Amino acid sequence: MLKKDNKKAHISDDLAVDEIQALQSANADQHRDRISRFGLLKHRSKLQEQYLWTQVDFQSEGENEVSNKALKAATKLKGCGQFLLFRNYYTIDQIKLEKFHVCGQHLLCPMCAGIRAARSMNRYIQRIEEIMRQNRKLKPVLITLTVKNGEDLQERFEHLTRSFRTLLQRYRDYKKKGWGFNQFCKIDGGFYTTEYTFNNKTNQWHPHIHIFALLNDWIDQEELAETWHDITLDSYIVDVRRVRKTKKEGYSKAVAEVCKYALKFSDLSTEKTFQAFLTLKGKRLTGSFGSMHGVKIPEKATDDMPKEELPYLELLYRFVFGERSYYNLEITKDVKPRTEE
Repeated sequence: MLKKDNKKAHISDDLAVDEIQALQSANADQHRDRISRFGLLKHRSKLQEQYLWTQVDFQSEGENEVSNKALKAATKLKGCGQFLLFRNYYTIDQIKLEKFHVCGQHLLCPMCAGIRAARSMNRYIQRIEEIMRQNRKLKPVLITLTVKNGEDLQERFEHLTRSFRTLLQRYRDYKKKGWGFNQFCKIDGGFYTTEYTFNNKTNQWHPHIHIFALLNDWIDQEELAETWHDITLDSYIVDVRRVRKTKKEGYSKAVAEVCKYALKFSDLSTEKTFQAFLTLKGKRLTGSFGSMHGVKIPEKATDDMPKEELPYLELLYRFVFGERSYYNLEITKDVKPRTEE
């Protein structure tokens, strides 16, 4: 059975399951909530954009590398989500997102990060349900692994990544060759995200990995902590929590814990967010292994449209930035299906 540890790993509720689901809900009765959440994320994105412009040195003539990166990132953020085009399929009570320009900067843009989290969550829930149907004896859990906090994000990132890579290699060696067993080898499959939070009081970064795993047998948390310490040399902190499926949410709450942002935007200053972006951009922060390996996350941000031609009302929203930012409905257009002649 799972054993409790007096040292608790970081578990946050920054991105609630209802927020992730609202970003992708096409139900007409939830459209207003969806637009409001888009507005909140775009507002945070706009604040980040404003900070980036202050980091651009227009006198450097392209010789300042940080200035160049800030200029490029700010330009992308400026256009991201400025307009949203929806189709209101009023005959089926569905309002679909048709067009939406994204910047793709998931470490810098809360909007892109939120949408990516929603897409990831959907795909992994489908895979979990599929695997659980094939083997009802599997036990779902959330595992959190941490390393010691530190002021140097680059060094802490490399340490966490190197340590987890070692743990995964031991897992694969056991699965393929049958030697080197440890408690992590009880996992049938899992997927993970690395997360980095910042403590303003200590001026240190807190790196950790969230894993949703399906177990063949219960993990001894104390033994796993010993294995993790042997690898990291600086952390015993391992948290293993059983996940229970609910009628209302299924496994959504636990999956959302793993699929959320790599950076906690609501807690990070725009300055620290940009610092983390410069350090982590292009780095692998997510992954899967075992029976969960191979899940493909769709890149597109828009919704799937109905296969049949239906009448719809086209809705064009424009973002209005201010003290209370919002999306304003600018244009509506009634569109009827083409009739065969």
